[in-house]
Amino acid sequence: MAGEKSFLRGYSMVLHSFLMYWIYGTLIGGGLSVLVAQYCGMTGLNSNLVTSVNTVGGFLSVAMTFLIGRWVIARGVRGITAFSCIGTAVGLCILGNGTSLGIYILWSVVSQGLYNGYSFTATNALIANWFPRKKGWVMGITTAGMMAASFTSVLFITVYSPKIGFTNVCYFLAAVIAMLGVVSLKWIVDTPEQCGLLPDNMPLTEREQQEFGGGTARQDWTARNLIGSKDGMCYIVGFGLLFIATTGGITAFVPYMLERGYSQVDAVGLMSLTSLFSLAGSFIMGVLDTRLGTKKASLIFAALYVIGYSGAFALTGIDKLFLLPLWLAMASGGANANLMASTLVSQYGRANYASVWSVLFTGASLIRNLCYLLIGAIASLSGTYARVYLFWGIISAFSFVLLAVSNFKYRPAPQN
Repeated sequence: MAGEKSFLRGYSMVLHSFLMYWIYGTLIGGGLSVLVAQYCGMTGLNSNLVTSVNTVGGFLSVAMTFLIGRWVIARGVRGITAFSCIGTAVGLCILGNGTSLGIYILWSVVSQGLYNGYSFTATNALIANWFPRKKGWVMGITTAGMMAASFTSVLFITVYSPKIGFTNVCYFLAAVIAMLGVVSLKWIVDTPEQCGLLPDNMPLTEREQQEFGGGTARQDWTARNLIGSKDGMCYIVGFGLLFIATTGGITAFVPYMLERGYSQVDAVGLMSLTSLFSLAGSFIMGVLDTRLGTKKASLIFAALYVIGYSGAFALTGIDKLFLLPLWLAMASGGANANLMASTLVSQYGRANYASVWSVLFTGASLIRNLCYLLIGAIASLSGTYARVYLFWGIISAFSFVLLAVSNFKYRPAPQN
């Protein structure tokens, strides 16, 4: 039965999703390189080694990506969000008291295993439920939370770790994240129907009933149907490579700035400035998704990576000027999370979103988890992080081709 109508509570799901992506940006996105630097400063470990072992945590956590997707289908978003936030907070406390590489690997498994429970998988399912037609610009807002982390929580880690200690900084962030997890139990409403509202607050046409009717818990597509199709494989490889370029672009940023002679504080400051551009870029890409369609927006996104990352490498020898193409690429970085979700809503509809996501995003995550290994290997073998960005430009060009030949239109489930 529909509950009492509440527009304020309904649209507060956007704010909640923004905050969940803020946690992701703090711990997995832009904040990862800063956490690594502070942990290495506390323990004396080699930063390249610590960065590369995130690959281990990533691969071990892939199973969690699939399992969290199943949880969302069976029980909704509320419980897994609270569980993931609280589990992440506990892991952060352990990290703050760590003394070895083993503790960091444990943190990597916990943080990367649970991030889908509060951000990508759970949050995107929530937005798909609430805004299936306006998903583009809404996700442009929610994913901007990742960039907002760079000039808030990530800057906090950088400035206050030397003052109050990395351990206390971890305790503070853990308390905030745990609090958001607890609040989520009362805050989250899985579907607008539970508030007596409609998706996008608009009546559904007959055609839209087929695409957007019901929740996101149907499972009309099997894993074999999805992985065995051209579009499924184009999604896994195409967006998987763009996911590498997105995660790798922000993860390698601070080490690259340090390599070029900037101080730690200045490097994080530049990353914060970059994130301001990305904040606007995320929303603009969301608008393009809504206005031009998801496929055209995805191709523009991939093209900006090719131009920006390759251009940054080409201008490596010119101080400060190399930042311009790098900013061009990273300004659109928040669109990765937006477009990965928006594509599946467009292709498979609202009702099958969660089940399809749990399969295809798991595949893309397998590819994305090569990111940290690639950063360590390319930087070590070439002696510079500049070639890391060149590699991101090359794989983005390959992604562009894969997405160009993919069909982004809605298709009904096969008759098995």
